[in-house]
Amino acid sequence: MSKPATPRSVPLPPADDLPDSAVDTSGRLLPITPEEQRARARALAEALGETEAVAGDDDATWADVFRGIDEARPHRPMFEGSY
Repeated sequence: MSKPATPRSVPLPPADDLPDSAVDTSGRLLPITPEEQRARARALAEALGETEAVAGDDDATWADVFRGIDEARPHRPMFEGSY
């Protein structure tokens, strides 16, 4: 049986593959151009749009999830009346 990875056993990528730091030496965020900001906003919108297409993410599925949680802890239901 293999051991789970620990922080020390996970290899780090070569320094050339790491992205540039987003903070200065004082820990303050570095400014980005409006173009970079728009590109990041588009990338985020795309990523969030992809999550909407995930199968099973509907009200019936969440009702089952909530019901299952409540069934696992009948002494203290969290979602009673929500499904």
